[in-house]
Amino acid sequence: MEQFGVLSLGSRLKRLSDYLYNEVQSVYLNESLAISSTYFPILRLLQYQGGLSVVEISDQLGLSHPAVSKQVTKMLKDELLIKQTDSKDQRRSVLHLSEFCINQMAQVEPVLKVIGQELEYYLDTTSGKFLEQLSQLEQSLLQAPYALRVLLRLHPHEVQVTPLDMSLLESFQSINMRWLKEYFPTDIYEQDIDVLSDPFTHVIHDGGAVYCAIFKSRCIGTYLLKPIQNNEVELCKLAVAPDFQRLRIGKKLVQHAIDQAKNMGATKITLESHTSLKAAMSLYQKFGFKPYETPPLFSVPRANIKLYLPLSDGEKIHYE
Repeated sequence: MEQFGVLSLGSRLKRLSDYLYNEVQSVYLNESLAISSTYFPILRLLQYQGGLSVVEISDQLGLSHPAVSKQVTKMLKDELLIKQTDSKDQRRSVLHLSEFCINQMAQVEPVLKVIGQELEYYLDTTSGKFLEQLSQLEQSLLQAPYALRVLLRLHPHEVQVTPLDMSLLESFQSINMRWLKEYFPTDIYEQDIDVLSDPFTHVIHDGGAVYCAIFKSRCIGTYLLKPIQNNEVELCKLAVAPDFQRLRIGKKLVQHAIDQAKNMGATKITLESHTSLKAAMSLYQKFGFKPYETPPLFSVPRANIKLYLPLSDGEKIHYE
């Protein structure tokens, strides 16, 4: 549709609108809210201004009278609105939120806040002229797990970090290979292929551990720990699926890795990275990882920095 330029603007905006309404509705259903996403403009207006007639709602929202009347009929049936006769003009009916709807709107407020944050996340990635921004938004948003991201923001505690099993192997491979191809497409080595192809043999069999972050039965991040020497373990293959980045999944995985390293009896965690990976470097530094002044040899040529974190049994390592 993008090839038709401004001639398809209305259709493209409607496609975005329909997508967002459907995604938001799935969030409402997950949160057991009785409000339809299509009701929101009318309900918010009545919440702010009190009783209004259908004509007044139509004028203030810039919507057609039939469209508002159709929505109002549905909301009356759903017991979200009540219709009363205007005490000053018996010929005029005004609409108010029902007590049930007032309670629903109170419950929806934290959900709306997160929905707004998620929309800003996508809008912040666009730049240029309007049609260019629209194309960028379509590309990033229409294929995104928008509702899942909103739910993850609402319920971060529902992310579970679990040991790798065969049902998660394909996701483990996909997330890490996608990361390698995005950042180091010409620096993928045989040992990467070996570990990703068979982590059970090349990591777990040798005393290591592989973990996956799971949300709503979906693998969204991974890491592994490998014993090396002198009670040290190496943190490797820390990656978050692109569709779920900037949701603090990396932080959760690093904290889990630290806790698991302690459980393994390790006294130090090391890791290799590259200074061009600004977000990763910032994350490690916040947890207290420090660079070796004279680093040991790198295991792969793509690395240019090696970090370490001493572990103490009595110390809780985390950052807010």
